[in-house]
Amino acid sequence: MAELTDFHIFWGEAMAAAERHAASMEADGAEDFAQQLYREYLEQGAPKPRKKWLATRLANAFPCMDAKPKWVGEPAWLYHQGQPMVFLHQFQVSIAAQHLIGHMSLGETLYMFGGRHRLGPGPDAGWTDIYRISVQTYEGDTVGEIPGPQG
Repeated sequence: MAELTDFHIFWGEAMAAAERHAASMEADGAEDFAQQLYREYLEQGAPKPRKKWLATRLANAFPCMDAKPKWVGEPAWLYHQGQPMVFLHQFQVSIAAQHLIGHMSLGETLYMFGGRHRLGPGPDAGWTDIYRISVQTYEGDTVGEIPGPQG
């Protein structure tokens, strides 16, 4: 059995703090973000109480264009290159759109995220925009992510 490390306990506490911001820290790239947070925490002398430090640090870590997402199921925030992406918008594929039933699943909610894709290391490497969509079913199951062109 793998040993539970202080980092894993920290990550669990960070997940709970993220959920208070309608976010999550479980998607691809979230572990890189958690590792970065943990390094920051240790560099600052491991301030106590840790949960308060996490609440303060994560207060603005999950940017939204307007409102926070209203998840059908569990939060499924997307990450890119180890950073939380910007939540842009959500919409539901209407159940009333019966004329589309042969083309796609009705009732699913799509959550659109965007962010910068760094083209290389260093501040002068340049970047381009990237967009990704997370999908939750009518029942609230996260069924996948639609990656953008850099995905």
